[in-house]
Amino acid sequence: MTNNNASRTAHAAPASEASLTTLDPTAGYITTMNTYTVAPERVEEVLEYLVRSATETVRYVPGFVSMNFHVSLDRTQIVNYGQWKSREAMAAARENPQIVALMSETAKIAGGSKPVPYEFRQCVAAASE
Repeated sequence: MTNNNASRTAHAAPASEASLTTLDPTAGYITTMNTYTVAPERVEEVLEYLVRSATETVRYVPGFVSMNFHVSLDRTQIVNYGQWKSREAMAAARENPQIVALMSETAKIAGGSKPVPYEFRQCVAAASE
């Protein structure tokens, strides 16, 4: 397994403080998690596609908050952690023709994934040192 720091920074999307993920149970956001299983040699290609899709399309959909991508250490899975302002915003996005087309294209490129919605309930921080 190789550690490719250059490819990690290549996928950094521009972020402002307002667009960062919020882990606040009182925010009322809905989180969706998608897991894509990929061949290790395709992980960078699929990740690049997913980030580009989020940057060019999803980020402009009303009610979208943020999206984060995690690659498993064995490079066989990509987890997409997305946040929406509400269940209604998430449901409306799934009816948006651009998003419907994007989901179809994503299934062809990244493979199938079943988005699972969650509500954030609790966070436990590290003890002070």
